[in-house]
Parts: sequence; C-alpha cells; structure tokens
Amino acid sequence: MAEQLLYSTVKLTSSSNGVPSSTGTGFFMSFPFDGGRNVIVLITNKHVLNGATVVTAVCHVAEGDTPSGRFLPCTIANRPEFVVHHPAADVDLCALIFGPILNQAYEAGTSLFFRSIDPSLIPEPQDWEFFDAIEDVTMIGCPRGISDEVNNLPIVRRGITASALSKKYNGKEEFMVDMACFPGSSGSPIFLYDRNGYFDRKQNSYMLGASRLKLVGILYSGPLVTNDGRLVLAQIPRVAVNSMMHLGNALRSTAILQIESEIRRRLVA
Repeated sequence: MAEQLLYSTVKLTSSSNGVPSSTGTGFFMSFPFDGGRNVIVLITNKHVLNGATVVTAVCHVAEGDTPSGRFLPCTIANRPEFVVHHPAADVDLCALIFGPILNQAYEAGTSLFFRSIDPSLIPEPQDWEFFDAIEDVTMIGCPRGISDEVNNLPIVRRGITASALSKKYNGKEEFMVDMACFPGSSGSPIFLYDRNGYFDRKQNSYMLGASRLKLVGILYSGPLVTNDGRLVLAQIPRVAVNSMMHLGNALRSTAILQIESEIRRRLVA
C-alpha cells in the first residue's frame, strides 16, 4: 500500500510563457460516474496555479501494469476548461482535469502509470468526531521542489496532528499538523496511515494489528516567523529573514467533495 501511495503524487511545475515560476504538489483522484466511467483529476492548491499559463507534471510511462522507468512530461493549460476551482473563494483547492492528457498519450501509443486515490478514503461526516485528539499523519509531496528525480518519486514526511481532527480549527474546515512544511509541499495529501494498529474511539479500544488508511487533508500553507538580524558593514542595514515554523495548515479532505460536485455539474451542463 505504501508504494501505491508514492505513485499517486507528482511534482507540479508552474510556468508562465515558458519560464518556470514555482513548484507544488498534486495527487491523482478518480471520481466514478455513471456507465463505469471515471474522471481522473490532479488535486492541488489554487495558489500553485497563480500567474501560470501552464502546469507540468512528469508522469511514469507504463509497461503493462508496472512503471517502465521512463517518464513523460505532461502539460496542462491553466484555462477554465481544464481547471475546476473549489466554489468557495477562501478555500485554496482546485482540480486539474487529467483525462485529455491520458487520451493524448494513448493516441500517441503511450500509457501512463499512476495510482489514483478513491473518494471512499475521505472520512464520512460522522467519522471526524471519532478520530483521536493526537493522530500520527503521513504527508507525501515535494518540499521546495525536492523529489527523487532519478526514480521520479515524491518525498514522504511523518508528523502528528497539531490540532484535533475532531475540531474545526478556528471554526474552519481545517486542521494543523506538526511537521516540517515548506513551499512546494502545497497540495500534498495528508493521510492517516496505520499499518500495525490504531486507537478506535468509536469502539473505545486499540485495534492491534489492524491497518487504516484515510485521506484526511491537503496542505495549503504554514505560518512564518520573521527574524530581525544585523549585518555589520560600513552602514548597518536591517534584514528580515522569514523562516517556516514546524507547523502546517491543512484543509479537511471533505473539501474535495465540493470539487467533485462542481465537475458533475459541468458534465451535466
């Protein structure tokens, strides 16, 4: 399961008029529709696309049912027909429609290898109150654009919830995590990934040896600390250095369901 998660996440490079401007993280999701059809999207933050004309994800080329070791840069235009924004302006979340990329690759004789996250991994509304006050969390992404470039795989980080998942942090559909979060990690999926057991508050017991996988959030920012320092030269200017705290702000994964509804509305229209 762990290896499958690695192939669900990609580094995104935003470019404007051919010049790379920033990096972020995106992850594949598959929304089931009638007739056995699935709509494949890349979930990321709205701000990852700010000022960009295109976004590029380097994808794995498939060899049968496995990755071949070859990669294909896939470019998505930052245009309304390819980008679906969360309907709330203050929710930093969007989806890149990936189906056209898959079709283009297939028509060129190339199949892409990835693993998409199923919406069933998003907790049900009644599940949130039964998460423990402190949970171990796993985040997969590309902090500061760092990834395993030879194998085209993201970086995995572990931490804990800094605010209780059962509570809406500051009254919003959000929570905080205690882990090192940096630019480039924006859009990273955050999971509860327990392989050897976890505490189930619903049953008030520890599920020894049981596994659990839930998509609980998407990182979108982190608080900064400004440090004032002195640089000793002929004159003494003041410099400000912004440093990241060991904290991150995350949207609850339920926000993805509003994007799914928006996609369904578009397809019906």
